[in-house]
Amino acid sequence: MKSKLRTGFPIFLASLNMRAGLVLISPLIPILKVHFNLSTAAISLLAGIPIFCFATTSLLMGQVAKLGASNRIIKWALTVLAISLFARTFTGLVGLYLFSFVMGISIAVMNYEMPAWVKEHAPNDAGFMTGVYTTLMGITAAIAMAISVPLAQMNSLDWEMAMVPWIGLAVVVAIYWWRRMETEVTIEVIKPVNFWRTTTFRNPIAWALVAFFGIESMVYYATATWLPTILLVKDFSLRGGAVAVSISGLVGSLVGLTVPHYVGKFADKRIFLVGASLLTALAFLAISFQSGPIVLLWLCLGNIGISICFPLSLMLAGTKSNSPEATRNLSTMMQSIGYVLSAMGPGLLGWFYESFGNWNTALLGIVALTMIQLVMGWIVGKPTLISN
Repeated sequence: MKSKLRTGFPIFLASLNMRAGLVLISPLIPILKVHFNLSTAAISLLAGIPIFCFATTSLLMGQVAKLGASNRIIKWALTVLAISLFARTFTGLVGLYLFSFVMGISIAVMNYEMPAWVKEHAPNDAGFMTGVYTTLMGITAAIAMAISVPLAQMNSLDWEMAMVPWIGLAVVVAIYWWRRMETEVTIEVIKPVNFWRTTTFRNPIAWALVAFFGIESMVYYATATWLPTILLVKDFSLRGGAVAVSISGLVGSLVGLTVPHYVGKFADKRIFLVGASLLTALAFLAISFQSGPIVLLWLCLGNIGISICFPLSLMLAGTKSNSPEATRNLSTMMQSIGYVLSAMGPGLLGWFYESFGNWNTALLGIVALTMIQLVMGWIVGKPTLISN
C-alpha cells in the first residue's frame, strides 16, 4: 500500500486542484448575480465555460503531446491553472469569464492526461489510483463549496476571498511539480493520432462510453451549479444549502474511493454501472418531491451514485485499451465529446426552471437523463476491449 501511495502521490497532489476552482462558483451565484448584475443566462454561461473547454481542448491535444510524457504535460497544466486562478479573481468581470476559459483548458489537459499517467506508471493498479485521485477531487470540491460563502462574507474582499485558498494551493502544487521534474530525463513520446482518425471513433462501445460519461458529467455539473440555489426553496439558507451540498459531495467521494478498486476485479461491470445510475435517478426524483432535512439524505445518495460512475468511466478508458497512447485517445474521445454534453447541463437545468417555473419539475429532467445513462451503462459494462 505504501508503495502505491508513493507512486501515485504526484497525481494525488495534482488532483486537489482539479475541481475546487470550478464548483465553488455555485454557492456564490446569488452573490455574483448581485455584484455584477448578471442574468440567469450569464451565470449559466459562466458555469459552462470551463466544461466547454473540457470538450474543445481535445483539438489541442496533438500539440500538447509535443511537450513530452504525461509528467511534463501535467506540470505545465498546473502552472497555467495557478496563473489563471489568480487572474480570474482580480481582473473584474471580463477576467472572470476570460480566465475561467483558461482555467478550463488547463484542467481539461489534466483530465485527459491522468488516465494516460496511470497507464504509464501504474498499469496494474488502475482501480486504486483512479479511486484515490477522483476521491481527492471530490473532497476538495466539497470543502470548497462548504467554505466559499463564509469566506465571501468574511471581509471586504467579498467573493474574491473565497478564491484565495485555492490560488495558494495551486501555486504550492505547481512549485512541487517543477521541483520534482528538475531531474526528469526527456523521453521520446509518440504523437497520438487524433481520436477521430482511429478505429475507436467507429466503435459503438466507445460511443456508449462517451454517452455514459457525458450524461453523468451533465448531471453532476448541472446539479453542482444549481443545487445551492434549488435548496433555497427546500427550506435551506444559502449557507446551509452550500454545506448540505458539500456534505453530500464528501460522502459520495469517500464511497468512490473504494469502489473502483473493488469493481476492477470484475470483468463484467454492468451491475455496478446500472445500480449507481438507478440510485442517482431515484435520489433526484425524491428531491423533486420533498423538502426539509430529509433532502440531505437524498443528496448523499445521489452523490454516491455520481461518485461511483465518474471514476468507473475513467477506469474503463484505461482498462478497455491496451497502451498509454490508446488510453489517451479513448480518454480524449470520451471526455471531449462527453464534456460537450456536460457543458449543456447548467444551461439546460436553468432553462427547465425558466420554462416550467419551478425547480421540482426541472429536476425531473435530471431523472430522465440518468435513466438514459443507465442504458448506456448496461452496454459499456460488458467485458469487451476497444481497439485503437
